[in-house]
Amino acid sequence: MAALTLVAGAVLAGAPGSTLAQEGQEEGERRTAELVGHVASASTGLPIEGAVVILMGSGYGATTDAEGNFRIPRTWAGRDSIEVRFIGYEAGHTLIDLAPDQTTRVTLTLSRTVIRIADLTVEVRQTRRARNLAGFVERLEKGFGTFFTPRDIINRNPRLPSDLVRGLANVSVGRIEYGRAEVFLGEGARLRCPPALYLDGMYQAGMQFDDLERDVLGAVEVYKRDVETPMEFMRTGSTCGAIVVWTPDGPGFLDWAGELPDPFQ
Repeated sequence: MAALTLVAGAVLAGAPGSTLAQEGQEEGERRTAELVGHVASASTGLPIEGAVVILMGSGYGATTDAEGNFRIPRTWAGRDSIEVRFIGYEAGHTLIDLAPDQTTRVTLTLSRTVIRIADLTVEVRQTRRARNLAGFVERLEKGFGTFFTPRDIINRNPRLPSDLVRGLANVSVGRIEYGRAEVFLGEGARLRCPPALYLDGMYQAGMQFDDLERDVLGAVEVYKRDVETPMEFMRTGSTCGAIVVWTPDGPGFLDWAGELPDPFQ
C-alpha cells in the first residue's frame, strides 16, 4: 500500500505536553488537538480538491478545498492514523502524534493509481459536499428541519455553537461545563441521546455540537426527529436527530452562499 508521504509540524496553542494520553487519566479530562494540512499530488505537486481525510482512531474527518487544504478543528490528542482517499489515487495511510492543545500541521502527498482497461467511460458527478450544499435550499423549502443561513448565524452571533439552537422548541441545551453544553433534540432530549453531527456532509463519530469552534459555522441544518431527517444524514438505528454543519471555508461554500435568494442571504 503506498502512496502517502507525511511532513508534520505543530504550532503551540497552549501548554506543552505529551502527545499520548496520560495513564489513568479520566475520560472527561481527555485533551483535544487540531489537525490542519494540505494534500497534493506526488507527481505534480498540485493540490488535490475533494480528497477525504479521516483520522481512523477518532473517526473525525474533513474534505480538502480547491487549494488542497483541510481542517479538523477538534479531535482527541494522542496517536492516531490518517487515511487519505481520492479517486484515481492510491489510498494513503500514516501514523501521527497529535499534541494536546496544539495545532498539528501536515503535508500529505498521494500517488496515482495505474489501471489498464480496454474501454473507459467517464461520468462526471458532483462531490457529496457540493450535492448536499446544492440541496440546502431545496431541503429548507420542504419544511422539514430548522435551518440557519449565513445571515441567520451572523444575526444570532452565538458564543458557542449550542447558543445557536438554545431556546428552540423541542431542543434541550444543558449548562455550560468545561466550555461546552450538551445538546439534545426531540425524543433524544428525554432519552439524553445526542444527535448525530455532520461536518461538510461527513459524519463525526463521538463528536458533539460544542466540540466545534464558533468560526466553523457557515450554515447549519437541525433535524429534531428521525422522521424529518434526510436519508443522507441518518444513522442506522439512531432516533436522536441530526445537526449538519457547513464550514465557510469549505469547497464551493462562498459561491453557494452568494446564490441564496432573499431573504436567505
